Amino acid sequence: MIEIKPIRSKEDYELALNSIAELWGAPSGTPQGDQLDVIATLVDAYEREHFPIGKPSAEAIAAFDEEQNQARHTTVEPQLKFQILKDPAGLFSFRLLRATEIVLHSETFATKDDAIRTIKLLQQDAAHSEIIDIAA
Repeated sequence: MIEIKPIRSKEDYELALNSIAELWGAPSGTPQGDQLDVIATLVDAYEREHFPIGKPSAEAIAAFDEEQNQARHTTVEPQLKFQILKDPAGLFSFRLLRATEIVLHSETFATKDDAIRTIKLLQQDAAHSEIIDIAA
């Protein structure tokens, strides 16, 4: 069992941090979880007193706001892309790519519109699909 005591020095602080590392992941409501809660509270109090974080300056707030504004306007390249293909017989198909890897290749369609309609259905519904394993 880890000794719990006030943190009065840098050495005490280091010991408390090591204790937190040892107890990390302990289930809540167990003796170890209770020790973790108490030591973490002591460390928090010590850090607030010895390593205070002041209010940000007006310049820091403006820089943060500008960074957030730029992030909102930055275009993110999609990781998945659909390519529509036309074979020599005039039939259309599509494939789904992640970077340069082919993830999926479709059946053929009589028209390009049919291929695009199927792509749009996949885009709308794939995130809400389920996997049913009948390969047993």
